Amino acid sequence: METTHKISSLEYKVIKKDKKGISISIDEKGEIIVRAPMNMDYGSIERIIENKIDWIYKSKNIIEDKIEYLKSMGILQGQNMLWLGKLLKVEKLPSNIKGCHVEILDDRIAVYGNEELLRDHEAVSRSIRKFYREKSKIIFNKRVGLYSKKINLYPNKINIRCQKTRWGSCSSNRNLSFNYKLLMAPIDVIDYIVVHELCHLAYMNHSKEYWSLVGSIIPQYLERRNWLKNSGYLLRFP
Repeated sequence: METTHKISSLEYKVIKKDKKGISISIDEKGEIIVRAPMNMDYGSIERIIENKIDWIYKSKNIIEDKIEYLKSMGILQGQNMLWLGKLLKVEKLPSNIKGCHVEILDDRIAVYGNEELLRDHEAVSRSIRKFYREKSKIIFNKRVGLYSKKINLYPNKINIRCQKTRWGSCSSNRNLSFNYKLLMAPIDVIDYIVVHELCHLAYMNHSKEYWSLVGSIIPQYLERRNWLKNSGYLLRFP
C-alpha cells in the first residue's frame, strides 16, 4: 500500500509492507521514501520523520546537488554519456538502416537510425544500453582473464547485469557478476572491481587476508573504491 504525505515543506511517500522495522531513504530523483510495517499507524510514522528531519534535509540536499550536477553535464538529458571515464557527446545520425546502431567515434557516441526512431528517447536509450551490455561482455571477459592469470584464481562463469546498488558479486558456485554500467567508469576502477570479485574466490568475506590479497594486486584499491563511493552516481543511463 502506497500513500503520499507532507510534513512542514517535505513531501514523502509511505509504502506499507509485510516487514518488521521502518526505513527512510532518498531515491535518485530526490523523493523521500518511507517503508513501514502494515500495522504501523501514520501518526507514529510522522513522529519518526520529525525525529529524523535534519538527516532527511541533509540527505535530500546532497541528492539534489548531484541531480543538478548531472544536468550540468548533460547526462540526464542524454546529451552526453560517460565511456571508460570520458564524457562523450551523444550524436544522433539519420540513416536508412533498420533499427538502431551505436558505435564510439573518437570524442562521440554515434547513434544511427531513421529520423522517427531517433526522435524516440526510449528507443535511443535502449540501443545505448544494449551497446554497453554487449561491449561489457568483451571487456569484462578480457579483464578477468588478465587478472585471473596474475592471481591464479579462475571463475566458473561471468554474468553481465544491470543492478542499482551493486557493481559486482561472487557467488558460492564461483560465478562472477558485473554491472555493465561500470563501462562508464575509468578502466582502473573497472579493474578494481574485477580484482575485488576474483579475490572472493579465495576468501568469501572481507577479512584482513582478503584485503591483503586485493592490495597485493592493486595497491591503490582504496583510491579506486573511493572513486566509486563518491562518483558512482555519475554512472547512469539517460
